[in-house]
Amino acid sequence: MAKKNWLAFLLMIGVLNLGPNLVFAQDNPFDESTTVSNPAATDDPFAVESASNAEQFEIDGSWVNVRSGPDTGNSVLKTLPRGTKGKKLEEKNGWSRIDFGNGLVGWVSNKYIAKSAGSGSADNTTPPANESSYANKQIERWERHLGKDLLDFNRFPWYWRLNRANKAFKKGDYQSALKLARASSGNPIESAFMQAKCLAKLGQADKAEKILKILEKHLEDIVVRKKLDQISEPYINEPIVFKFGGFDDIETYRKKKADGADLGLESRVYYEKYVDINTWKWRSKSAYKEFEQIAGIDCSGFVQRVQQQAFKKAGVNYPIARGRTSTSGLWSKKYTDEINPGVKPPPPPDIRPGDMILLDYGHNRFGHSMIYKGKDAAGNIIVIQMGSTAEEAILPAHKYQYYKGTYRMKGMDQVRKNLTA
Repeated sequence: MAKKNWLAFLLMIGVLNLGPNLVFAQDNPFDESTTVSNPAATDDPFAVESASNAEQFEIDGSWVNVRSGPDTGNSVLKTLPRGTKGKKLEEKNGWSRIDFGNGLVGWVSNKYIAKSAGSGSADNTTPPANESSYANKQIERWERHLGKDLLDFNRFPWYWRLNRANKAFKKGDYQSALKLARASSGNPIESAFMQAKCLAKLGQADKAEKILKILEKHLEDIVVRKKLDQISEPYINEPIVFKFGGFDDIETYRKKKADGADLGLESRVYYEKYVDINTWKWRSKSAYKEFEQIAGIDCSGFVQRVQQQAFKKAGVNYPIARGRTSTSGLWSKKYTDEINPGVKPPPPPDIRPGDMILLDYGHNRFGHSMIYKGKDAAGNIIVIQMGSTAEEAILPAHKYQYYKGTYRMKGMDQVRKNLTA
């Protein structure tokens, strides 16, 4: 007996001497928590379990402020009318954090909310007859768009839970796949999608639908980002150069360049040689002809060229039917709708990829326009814009002081639906 105890003691000492990595490996053998799915889509999309089972509440006041934190000292994100519904995510100090949809998540005092009629757990209700069909259609939709990219579970190392969940799913072991997907970390969108797939196969279509409805906005935004990249890449890779007042598409620019045309034009030269700043008219016909021969494009022209192609791909008429407009023209209600007016600094809660962030530099100065793409892992605002050349860039904080607002081209919501259908 003494010999056995001595051997056990030596074995324990040997295990401890292997160091802290062994203990870490037993608790969490493969650290998935530091990874992200898509650097431009890391806006903390949701917690699947809490969101899918969240209680429905509604605004119980004439006009109620939604704030960035659980206190009246926090900034107002939006003011909502009575009856506006949302999902309660958490509660703190007499305030509730509520997801109102369309990207608006904020805090409301409990004094101004009430539980919606029929709110409560829907897990025990009988799902509609077409619910399974809905879930299957959405799964097919997103696998078609992102199955070789974000939703390719084979890209994960073999030991990751999502990779193992995918293998279990393919074998028909949906319960094990669901368990592994729920336990995964660091890739919330992929984890949620795998859970929805498993729940649909397990006959729990109502739960699958809840998750897929939460995912829809996030997946739409990811697909739209990919489409914007495809459209803007030729301009960025060329690279096309800045020409004040220019509006060349990529083919026209390449032809001018091949013919030996001058490339680019500063605003100073534009007004000195070509346009009278007092009358806003061309100085002469020959000045206009010379200007047209120069190759390039300016910031608002670049935004509109990219948008035109997105609208064309989606089969939607672009609202600017002839020519183009300046950045100040993009403020016009004729072409665009302002998103969350009065919210500063950017981006406002309801902004989505494809929307325009516009700057206003003040009297006798010129604004700047760019296309919002998303945020990177550090929370920086990523835009597609015309700088010295066409580029993808971080919107620098010192530009926030010139923030005019965020605008959505009329018809953009339909473009988004068509591009992600």
